[in-house]
Amino acid sequence: MKTIYITGHRNPDIDSVCSAYAYSRLKSILDPANKYVPVRCGHLSEGVKRQLQAIGFQAPMYLEDVYPKVSDVMLKPEVVVDSESPIYNLVNVYSMNQPSVVPVVHEGQYYGLLSVDDITRWFLKDNSVAIPVYELPVRNIASIIPGKVICRGKQQVLNASLIVDATGLSKFKTIVQPNTSSVVVMGNRKDHIEHAIKMGVPGIIITNTNGVKDVDFSNYKGFVYQTNLGTAEALRRLRMTACVKNIMSSKQGAEVQLSDLFDDARDMLANSSLRGLPVFDGSQWVGFITRRCFLSKPKYNVILVDHNEASQSIHGIEEANIIEVIDHHRVDAPKTDMPILFDVEPLGSTCTIVHQQYLRNGLIPDTLTAKVLLTGIICDTMILKSPTTTDIDIGSANQLASICGVVDLDSFGRELFSHSESLSALDPKTVINSDLKSYTGNGVKIAVGQCAIPVLRDLDALKDVYLEALEEVRLSNGLNWLMLMVTDVLRGDSVLLSTPCKYEKKLSYQLISDHVFSMPGVLSRKKQLLPEILHALRS
Repeated sequence: MKTIYITGHRNPDIDSVCSAYAYSRLKSILDPANKYVPVRCGHLSEGVKRQLQAIGFQAPMYLEDVYPKVSDVMLKPEVVVDSESPIYNLVNVYSMNQPSVVPVVHEGQYYGLLSVDDITRWFLKDNSVAIPVYELPVRNIASIIPGKVICRGKQQVLNASLIVDATGLSKFKTIVQPNTSSVVVMGNRKDHIEHAIKMGVPGIIITNTNGVKDVDFSNYKGFVYQTNLGTAEALRRLRMTACVKNIMSSKQGAEVQLSDLFDDARDMLANSSLRGLPVFDGSQWVGFITRRCFLSKPKYNVILVDHNEASQSIHGIEEANIIEVIDHHRVDAPKTDMPILFDVEPLGSTCTIVHQQYLRNGLIPDTLTAKVLLTGIICDTMILKSPTTTDIDIGSANQLASICGVVDLDSFGRELFSHSESLSALDPKTVINSDLKSYTGNGVKIAVGQCAIPVLRDLDALKDVYLEALEEVRLSNGLNWLMLMVTDVLRGDSVLLSTPCKYEKKLSYQLISDHVFSMPGVLSRKKQLLPEILHALRS
């Protein structure tokens, strides 16, 4: 099952949010084999939040970007090794799947990653020393060599070399001298065992036996263990009783977070000598990554609604698979690798297009979805008064109203817009950025924001503050020209605030004060204002 995200533009308005939700419901019905998730890639204005609350609708979750993350390639541990466990236990781990790293824990908490390099380094070191000294935990000896403890001794860990007794007694006595710091591995040879006891060796492993008789261990202070394994196999396992933590590299400081970018984690690993890195979610260890995780770069699957331009879309869209576009704006879409469904229609609302998709598939939206779609249409067409409104918009609005029980569309719309805030209660920069669309015309980078308010009466007292904020936003965004369209939905009029620009003089609207224009009857940024701006740029 693939996860497919459905998102509107970066400055989510009602149409953007509502169409994403409604289309996810439709796609989930048409394609149950995949998971369709509505998201928003920007933060909602307070007015939009209140409008959605008025219809009892919870906005889709916020998704900051669709750049591939560590979480998309992270490996979850199938096998975890305790730091105190014997090296021998790694034999089974590597015989199963030959991992490049194995997670190690200590008392249930993440301890580090053991790499195949650590193991190789340990075996090479073991064979490069003439008489290697081993750290042999008594507990581990008993866990990996089947047998029985005859004497436990006082030491929990034996730090000793290994001697194999395969000689006669006289020769054995020349090898094992008083206080020899070696563990002796031998068969059940009474004279040899008694000599080892007398010499005070730290440990004796007796092989090929199910019982040792006629030997007095009562005064022996060391460790004695019997096993029915042969001497060679017992010796092999004995060499691997050391704790896993003892062979781990000291380079364990590097780590990545679950939310880190794929590219950043790949570069971090590539620039290190490590084979893997642990992955954390905050302070909680959740998995690990290896070099194999970065052999191919994953891509998010995305459907764009209420926009089609990359500059207006979720961050990282250039690295994603765009699989559909549902929109009602001008076309300036990014290229795709494969043919996709591209439904762009000159209607007043993307929610209208989504409703038409329901009808084309012989489906009727449920009550909540119908109300969500209706809200999108009413808000984006300014209660069906905007010049962008078509007969199809009106027809969809009426059909949806009958489904969700809305009797009077005008009253429904007025109620929605009554939740808009007055300019005096809003932060100017927040207003400007909340629904900001960027364009380029004649080589000029421009952007136009729009906000709908109950009445325009606050504007005279606040215009200077907003003009100053406009200039600050223009500079921070690297724009040549920035405007804010303030719309009184109930009266059907708008006022345009503009940063100083030579092209503003070519606008046909009435200048009522410096950089402030009256636009009676203008409700649509897309169909009325934008063509006027582009005409001014070409003049």
